[in-house]
Amino acid sequence: MRHVFILLALSIAGWSASYDPFLLNTQLTLLPKIAMLDKNITFAHSKSPIKILIAYESDDEDTALNCSKILMSKFNGTLNGHPIAVTTLPFDKLNNSTSYHLIYALKASLSQLKKVHNATAAVTALYDADKLGDDGLLLSIRMERSPIILINAKALRENRISFPDSLLEIARII
Repeated sequence: MRHVFILLALSIAGWSASYDPFLLNTQLTLLPKIAMLDKNITFAHSKSPIKILIAYESDDEDTALNCSKILMSKFNGTLNGHPIAVTTLPFDKLNNSTSYHLIYALKASLSQLKKVHNATAAVTALYDADKLGDDGLLLSIRMERSPIILINAKALRENRISFPDSLLEIARII
């Protein structure tokens, strides 16, 4: 019943034309959990927030805000005992002044995705799995018979991300 409500809410929000509601919901469920598997993520203290940025094109602001609301409600404001702090920013306003644990990019051109790659983040992920190999971002999820976690091998090496072997065994490395 909960999934039906989420799918209905996504459709009402106008996502049905440009975003697959089921894929978006799956990514919002799995990507923050996967990002937290990075062995290099450290926190100043036990109450430090998990910082998540949703980057978007200017015409996707409503989608980004709805993603933020879904993340906060899905995890009840906490993940792995840490509060979640979700920020939304258009690609044009990304900079290196703030670091994030996860940057999730909605649909974008390759030039916009390069801005995400250059921003300060532990883990980067994107909605459009077909662009994963070209943009320097680390993660995406594609739906086949079940969710397939895609990891960009080059980005994994360059960013010195350290995931557990068990995740690397089930993911598709590209």
